Amino acid sequence: MTLTPPLDSESLLLNVTRRLLTLGSAGDLCREGLRFMARELNADVGMLHLAVNDTEFRLVEQVGDHPLLHRHRLQIMEPGWVALLTAGTWISSPVPSPDWTGPDERSYVHLGARHLVNFGLFSGPRLIGTVNLLFNRPRADLNGLRVLGTIGALWGTLLERLETETALRTREAMLRTVTDQGTDLVTVLRPDGTVVYQSRGVPALLGRSAEGMLGRSVLEGIHPDDLACVSRCLAALVATPGGADSLTFRVVHREGRVVWLESHARNLLDEPAVGGLVVHSRDVTAQVAAKRSLERRVQELTLMHATSLQLQEARTVEEIASRVVRLIEVRLGHPFVWLAEQVGDELLMRACDLNREEALRSRGHSLPVSEGLCGAAVRGGVTLLVGDMSQDERYAPIGHEVRSELVTPIRVAGRVWGVLNVESPALNAFDEDDRQALETVAAQTGAALANVLLLADLRDSRDALSGAYERTIEGWARALDFRDRETEGHSQRVTELTVALARRMGVPEAELVHVRRGALLHDIGKMGIPDSILLKPGQLDAHEWQVMQRHPDMARELLEPIEFLRPALDIPHAHHEKWSGGGYPRGLKGEEIPLAARIFAVIDVWDALRHDRPYRPAWDEARARALIEEESGVHFDPQVARAFLSWLAEAGEPADLNALLVVTPGGPGAPEGGLA
Repeated sequence: MTLTPPLDSESLLLNVTRRLLTLGSAGDLCREGLRFMARELNADVGMLHLAVNDTEFRLVEQVGDHPLLHRHRLQIMEPGWVALLTAGTWISSPVPSPDWTGPDERSYVHLGARHLVNFGLFSGPRLIGTVNLLFNRPRADLNGLRVLGTIGALWGTLLERLETETALRTREAMLRTVTDQGTDLVTVLRPDGTVVYQSRGVPALLGRSAEGMLGRSVLEGIHPDDLACVSRCLAALVATPGGADSLTFRVVHREGRVVWLESHARNLLDEPAVGGLVVHSRDVTAQVAAKRSLERRVQELTLMHATSLQLQEARTVEEIASRVVRLIEVRLGHPFVWLAEQVGDELLMRACDLNREEALRSRGHSLPVSEGLCGAAVRGGVTLLVGDMSQDERYAPIGHEVRSELVTPIRVAGRVWGVLNVESPALNAFDEDDRQALETVAAQTGAALANVLLLADLRDSRDALSGAYERTIEGWARALDFRDRETEGHSQRVTELTVALARRMGVPEAELVHVRRGALLHDIGKMGIPDSILLKPGQLDAHEWQVMQRHPDMARELLEPIEFLRPALDIPHAHHEKWSGGGYPRGLKGEEIPLAARIFAVIDVWDALRHDRPYRPAWDEARARALIEEESGVHFDPQVARAFLSWLAEAGEPADLNALLVVTPGGPGAPEGGLA
């Protein structure tokens, strides 16, 4: 069975999150959650174990079956692996795994598995359970599911919340039986909202006596932000005989704290025995807080995942800083966010929210490390959370009024690189959850910066090494020219012209570096030719010519052991081969000769003819051009010869090829592709 179509990490996270959030009990979360996960990934067997104690986990749900599945009804895990799963570690591994060290009878290979996916269900520091998905076929496509740790955190948080709510509901039912629903509040209202009856639950909920509420408006205790909504709901209910409505809203306890009530009301004005609006309310402050905490946890997990994806795509420090600031600004809704790098004694702003940019620009985009809360975080290397900046003498204002601030250092390779800072105009805007979220983002940012800075160092090292290679090669070429004074300057001239002609003929840019090196070193083999032969003023005899013809093979013997010069061997080893097959050292023919060597051969002969030698003066242009045409198809590749002659025609009379070098590549006269 194959996963078709394949789910990416984002889709899997979204689908599983939607499904888990629809399940209303811990049992449903275990049973339906495992089934949904197994179906999404096409698993053949699925097992969900819940913690019995710190190391024992018992099987509570399964998908699929196998006669030997009973061997895995109890899992015993080492504390170290529990810690890894709680940290969000997950595995996707072939079965049997090369790392497996447990007893043979507990290997999943006995269940027919060929691949295993395993992750933990955790909430904060507590590992609630584990999920194991087995596949009877290799599933290397699952190795990139980076969101399994996020899914495990969400799943575990939901399980813990539902377990807590179940325990709360059980406790509330017991208390209602014992205290005759003393914790709930029953209220009867007149149409104008005046209280005519209040149950015994009011002192616990509102801090007021039931008798003290009689004859007063029920709206008196409503939170100001919810007053309009409750008034509208009350008016609508009065206008609907027999109607019912439900609403969750806030009331203010006599001690000043806020209490959330879930109220269900019915219009019984027409009931003679009641003659009023009956409202049943219960305290849902804990549930609202749990829901908001869960929503915030999902928001933070989504931020962590989005940050990971965004930073993977960033290639510069500026990209990383900008993406992190925008994510925090949008995902967490903080109005003032900025990220700075420590450069000497200054904090240099790398990115900030749009609200703060103008203020920072006016200060030169930098702050002294010796000042402010950010400087203190850098100096101490610790996260600082201040709920009221007016009470902290370290605060250094920048543009907008700030009442609370949270700043955490960013570390790269173990040292403080800079800071990530969020500010708010509200008092006590940040809590420990914000601290944890910001520290996690800072850690992700530091890891991404480490990769980018390492790549930059590697690029600088590569460029420096490449420059050293090129200077060494050019030095060799000059040394050869100095040895043979009659060809002084020849290597540099033929190199530039060869590269230009190769580019005109469509040789890829990535290959031109090897063409250039080969052209510079085309006569490197002559280092092995005795001066008595190389510098002989007259004609060489047969023996001397035989020695001279060995210099291409000497070039190969010299350069082949040097790894970075192997791709440049075509010209030094084959530039004396001829299209007709009459060249040396191997007698190659036609396209057996490498293209770079065919291009160089034309340039080499042209330069030799157009410059003075001890045994003859330089040829004029017409005579040299005629020889190139005459040797096309004999000495030279006809296509290369035509391309070169066309280039000469563009240069005008007399031909100045060096003047044309400035228009390549892509300049006037440069062909759009391929060989001419």
